[in-house]
Amino acid sequence: MPGIISSLSYQYKVLTRAKNDLSRRLAARNHGNPRDMVPPKYLERHHQVQAAVQSGRPVYYLDFEKAEEKPCILYLHGGAFLTGVSEKHWRFARRLLFGTGCPMVIPDYPLIPEHTHKRILSFCMELYLDLAAKCPHGIILAGDGAGANLALSAARQAVRKGAPLPGQLLLLSPYLDLSGNNPIRNVLAHRDPVLEPSGCREAALLYAGSRPLSSPLVSPVFGSMAGLPRVTVWTGDNDILYADTLLLKEALRRAHTPYHIYTYPDMVHGWMFERIPEGRKALRQIILTIRDYL
Repeated sequence: MPGIISSLSYQYKVLTRAKNDLSRRLAARNHGNPRDMVPPKYLERHHQVQAAVQSGRPVYYLDFEKAEEKPCILYLHGGAFLTGVSEKHWRFARRLLFGTGCPMVIPDYPLIPEHTHKRILSFCMELYLDLAAKCPHGIILAGDGAGANLALSAARQAVRKGAPLPGQLLLLSPYLDLSGNNPIRNVLAHRDPVLEPSGCREAALLYAGSRPLSSPLVSPVFGSMAGLPRVTVWTGDNDILYADTLLLKEALRRAHTPYHIYTYPDMVHGWMFERIPEGRKALRQIILTIRDYL
C-alpha cells in the first residue's frame, strides 16, 4: 500500500487532469517551457556545465572532465517524443551526479511533430558513437519513457553495427511498444492518472512517420535483445506502460540477456521522479546500480 504522501500525489494527478496533458500538448504542438530545457543555475553552482551543439541540437555535458576517470551516463529524457528536457530531469541529474560521481550527457534531441523516429534515433545514435570515442571507461545508457525507447533502440543498433556497447541499460517507466495492441494496457488505462491511450497513440503515429508502429525501429521491444548488456528497469504496476515492461521481460528472457526489474506496487507512470518515499527509494537503487558497475 502506498503511503499518505504517495496517495496524495496520485489524487492530485487525478484532480488536475494530468491524464489529458499529453493530448493538450500535442494539440498545441507544445514542446514545454524553453527555460526548463537549459541547465538551472543550481547545477552550474555545483557542477561544471558545458553546452555544445550537435547536428543543430543542444547537448549538455555535466562534469565531463571526469570522463577520464569514470563511465559517462548518457541520459535520454522522456516526454512522449514531444517535450524537451524538464525541471524534473535536471533534479534527477543533480542527484545522479552527486550520488555516483559520474559525468552525464543530456541532449535536447529532435522532437515530434517536426521530426520522426528516423531523425530522432539517428541523432541519438550519432551522439552515442561520438561519446563512445570520448569516454574510455564506457557509457551507461539511461532514459525514461520515450527516452528509454531511444536508449534501448540505440543499444540494439550498437549490437547490429558492432559498435562499442554500453556497460549498462537503465530504463525508467519505459515506452517500448508503440503499437497499442497490448490488451493489458486496457486494464491499466483507468489506473494510471498520467498517460491516456489516445494521446500515446497520436504521439506514436507522429514518431513512426511512414513506418509501421510494430517495427522494431519504432517499438524496440519487438526486436532482438541478444547481445545487449545488463538491463535494469524501474516500473510501477499502475503505469499504463507496465504492459511494455512485461513484454520486455519475456524478450530478455528468451535472449538470455541479464536483467533485473524493480516493480513498485500502485505506482504510476514516472513516479520515480516524484518527491515521495517510493521515488527516493528508486533513486537510491538507481545510484547503487551504477555504483556496482564502477
